[in-house]
Formats: sequence, structure tokens, C-alpha cells
Amino acid sequence: MKLATFVFVLLLSFAFAQANAQDEDKIYSLADEQPAYPGGMSAFFKYIQSNMQYPEASKVAGIEGRVFVEYVVEKDGSVSGAKILKSLNGDCDKEALRLVANCEKWTPGKIDGKAVRVKMALPLNFRLPR
Repeated sequence: MKLATFVFVLLLSFAFAQANAQDEDKIYSLADEQPAYPGGMSAFFKYIQSNMQYPEASKVAGIEGRVFVEYVVEKDGSVSGAKILKSLNGDCDKEALRLVANCEKWTPGKIDGKAVRVKMALPLNFRLPR
């Protein structure tokens, strides 16, 4: 009987440990405090504008528009899992992913004061100079 009780308690502790591990990896869409880019979103878009390298083939073809990028701001503020939600063309999509991947670390999102992983999505505009 003692062995059965011990095995039951052991299995129960494994179940709780697994549940906690899954919570650690959960990606939230909303947080009590959303992730913040250093200097705010205006600084983020300034970074995009300053660092965007308009793809030459897209420039020559006169391609303009918007690319929607989804990514995760991790608990340490780094960006991961960037992917295209709405494509413009292959070259502009690659540039949008490069820009998001190379940005500064964000201040992570928080729930109950604890840093969590948060999914974000942003449009990046590709406009040719007039």
C-alpha cells in the first residue's frame, strides 16, 4: 500500500511539473503589460525607416505596399519566430523579416509582474521615394 501511495504521489508531482513547463512556453496574444520597444513604437518605425534596404528588383519593378509580420517577443526581450502574415513579394518579405530579426531587444510583456512570451504583428510599409 505504501508503494502504491508513493507511486501515486510521484506521478502526481510529474503531472504538475509538466503543467508548469507548458505554462513557461505559452505564447500570449495579450498581456497585462504589452512588450515595448526601447523609445516606443515611433522609435521602432524610425529604426525600420533608417535600416530598410529596399530590394533593387522591387524598386525597378515599382513594387510598393505593405508586408504584415508576426513575431514573438520572448521573456528576455529578444524576437523569435518571425513569419509573414501578408506578403508583398519574396524580396520585400525577406527584408521585412531581416528588419524584425535584427531589431533591438524589446522590454518583454508581463502578466502578474512576470515576463511572458507575447505574439505581436505589425505592418511594414514599402514605399518608393517620389
